[in-house]
Amino acid sequence: MLDWDDLRHFLAISRQGTLARAARDLQVNATTVGRRLAALEERVGARLFDRTPEGYMLTQAGRDLLPYAERIEDEVLAVERAVVGADERLAGTVRVSVTEMIGTRFIAPHLGQFAKKYPMITLDLNCTARTVSLARRESDIALRLARPREPDLVIKRMGTVPMALYASKAYLDATGRPAEPEHSLAGHQALLFADARPFAIENDWFEQRLDGARIVLRSDSVSSIVSAAVSGLGIALLPCSVASGEASLERIATASAPEPRVIWQAVHGELVRSPRIRAVADFLMSIVRNDGGGPIDA
Repeated sequence: MLDWDDLRHFLAISRQGTLARAARDLQVNATTVGRRLAALEERVGARLFDRTPEGYMLTQAGRDLLPYAERIEDEVLAVERAVVGADERLAGTVRVSVTEMIGTRFIAPHLGQFAKKYPMITLDLNCTARTVSLARRESDIALRLARPREPDLVIKRMGTVPMALYASKAYLDATGRPAEPEHSLAGHQALLFADARPFAIENDWFEQRLDGARIVLRSDSVSSIVSAAVSGLGIALLPCSVASGEASLERIATASAPEPRVIWQAVHGELVRSPRIRAVADFLMSIVRNDGGGPIDA
């Protein structure tokens, strides 16, 4: 009889392409993944992957096994969701997937309050830009800046995140304040987000106003850019709710602003009746909408 745990490792390799990436996905080490694959191949009496320089490629036997393994996975996950959804206790672990900015700047400051209210619930907070699958139970709740598209989700709009230009008062006192920041930041240093698709809206708006300003930092971490701006490195485009909580930062007024990002909350439909998951989802909704650090438009 096939072992579900072996099949789970087989599916991770087929999706990730290497033992190392599959290990990260499963939160184990690569040796364990390799051992599980070897055990499964011995059990079925066939090689399931060709080991190539490009990664692990399914053999014909592997392709034959794949749809059966996926159906077993669907059934196992359905059972897990049913059990979690029926659990009436306000206790246990709830896994929350968030972006780095939401996790560090909106959620983390309120976790003491959450722990007092729900002492028996453990939050597993995963700060990642990767899109997680709620159907595969990679997370119980996801907070994202793009509307999730996975089927069978209960999705709520939590609020928007207005953005504006900020710099430290010390930096502006030393370099002077931009005369026309809506049109030109010439002569200044700029801190931009990473040159990647998730930041395209913000970077496009900011870059139109550089006018020769020197880019001294790019980062995919909002917290890193906030810290750099606080240190006096240059002018940054930051969430108002974050930057307004930093006493050393000064807002640079412009006539326009990038389109605010929407924060979306998603929970799988089979889990929303779970008291512990509902408690966490409601708590997250309340702190995002009522964040004391600045404007969050609900």
